[in-house]
Amino acid sequence: MTTDKTEGSVQVTGENMRGKHHAEVLIMMRDADGPGGAGDYFNSLGVVDEVPDDEFDASFRALDPEDLKKVYGGDAIRFNGPRRFLGNRFTAEAFNGGKLSMLGPIPMYTYGTFVVPDFDAFIGGKQTPYHETVSRRTTTWFFDAGEEVYELVSPEGTVFVMQSASLMIDPDNTVDKLPTLGARLSLPEGWQFRVRTLEEDLVMAVTYADDPPNTIVLDEFENNYQRLHNQ
Repeated sequence: MTTDKTEGSVQVTGENMRGKHHAEVLIMMRDADGPGGAGDYFNSLGVVDEVPDDEFDASFRALDPEDLKKVYGGDAIRFNGPRRFLGNRFTAEAFNGGKLSMLGPIPMYTYGTFVVPDFDAFIGGKQTPYHETVSRRTTTWFFDAGEEVYELVSPEGTVFVMQSASLMIDPDNTVDKLPTLGARLSLPEGWQFRVRTLEEDLVMAVTYADDPPNTIVLDEFENNYQRLHNQ
């Protein structure tokens, strides 16, 4: 399944987003040649609801991949979440005319395409932490001055800023516990986790057609960090 990324996109915005629940479903296709794959992803970020966090999380965890394949096709389904957003505001381009799709009881936008080097490992839940992966989308994350941010720094000095925290592996990985996350991480040699308070606004903007493309890394709890290009 591949949506048209050049026509009919609609801008979605969100205010007062820090700590907001959301989740993602990836409809993945194998590459015709080679071990990799790619797929469009649906994400509920920006959908306004009055659903309590616990209820949202339970609804997402109850999704059935086989039921979703009957509706959306694909060779396999990968669930990403539930999650908590860390930016204060955001804008994003939703494809497919901004149409909301129902993933079970959860409405989601189609925001982009995820590309993986090893399809079977990714679907099996074995995405390699601390390894850059391509996430093609058009988004801008806004972090306000005075906000605390959580970053990974590679041995080469590349900075990755956490955009959302995952509760999939550790349901207790709440936003209030992120300042001490570093003590729980098994960082590869040369990698650092750091916490800092922003002295000025941080704006992280990427586009679907970026070359080189936007990349992210995950830690072992599947917290999601976006590469910071304006260093």
